[in-house]
Amino acid sequence: MLKKAPFLLIIPVLLACVETASAQKFLGPRYSDELKFSPKHGIPYWDGGFDIPRKHKWKVAMERGAPDWVLEDVKNFPGSPDAIGQWVDDAWDEAVASFTKCGGPLADFAVKLSPMSLTGGVTIVPTIWYEEVLHSYLAGVYYPANHSIKVVNLYFGTTGDYRHARQLLKWEMKNHFGTMAGIHSEPFASDWPCRAQ
Repeated sequence: MLKKAPFLLIIPVLLACVETASAQKFLGPRYSDELKFSPKHGIPYWDGGFDIPRKHKWKVAMERGAPDWVLEDVKNFPGSPDAIGQWVDDAWDEAVASFTKCGGPLADFAVKLSPMSLTGGVTIVPTIWYEEVLHSYLAGVYYPANHSIKVVNLYFGTTGDYRHARQLLKWEMKNHFGTMAGIHSEPFASDWPCRAQ
């Protein structure tokens, strides 16, 4: 049936020049520790107060050569006060869809998995961070031990690496599903999860 998955599932940020101790916080520091719940599935999340548009450091992204559409993302993040909760729900729904398209045991698993299985919730953080265990800077991670997801709000690196919470949540939610199903996570292959081992 379904096998056990690896310990820690990540999206590493591979940067030629890492802004080490002072990685850029495009949206400023965390403004809030308020626990919220996604509107559709009731998944707990901490948005760090990034749900309210504030003065953002889009000029740094511009100096790094960010295209206009990235600058607009930085200026307008998150777009609306309820956007982050909606992204959490959308990520859940996309993960369910990815598994149900496989049919069989994976589809059965996906429709039965409760959003409450993400017991540690979702946390949005202001910048990439160094994960000591992996000796790497990360933009997003799923922690299987406490069933939680942590993603950067948005980031544009000096090498042009662009990360946005909306996409990172989708990726890490699929890692949650893969871990819970006992299959290899990190959905790189186009046929994942259907042919995952």
